[in-house]
Amino acid sequence: MVKCVECRTELAQDAKFCPNCGTQVGLKKDVYNVSAGGLVGKVKEIVQDARVKRIIIKDEKGKLLLSIPVTWGTAGAVAMITLAPWLAALGVIAGIFTRCRIEVEKSKET
Repeated sequence: MVKCVECRTELAQDAKFCPNCGTQVGLKKDVYNVSAGGLVGKVKEIVQDARVKRIIIKDEKGKLLLSIPVTWGTAGAVAMITLAPWLAALGVIAGIFTRCRIEVEKSKET
C-alpha cells in the first residue's frame, strides 16, 4: 500500500490527494537550507524547473512563513511578473530571519 510522504497515512491506489493532510500524491519534495541573503536568488533558481508546483518557506524552527504556488503557462514559462509580489515578500522575510528552509514540491515526471 502507498503511504503519504507528508503524514504517512495509507492511501488508496487511485488516490490523488491524501485524505488526512491534503498533500498531492506523486510529488517529490526537495529541501534546501539557505541563509537569508541567498533566499531570493535560490527561489529564482528553483522556479526555473518546470516540474515545480509549490515553494514553501519555513524559518529554522520549521514554522511556515510563506507558501508560493507555481503555475506554469501554456508557453512553458512562469511569468516573473506573477512572482513579483512573492519576491517582495521574500525580501521582507530575508530582512527578519537569518536562516530559512525552502521545501520544493515538484512532480516526478520530467
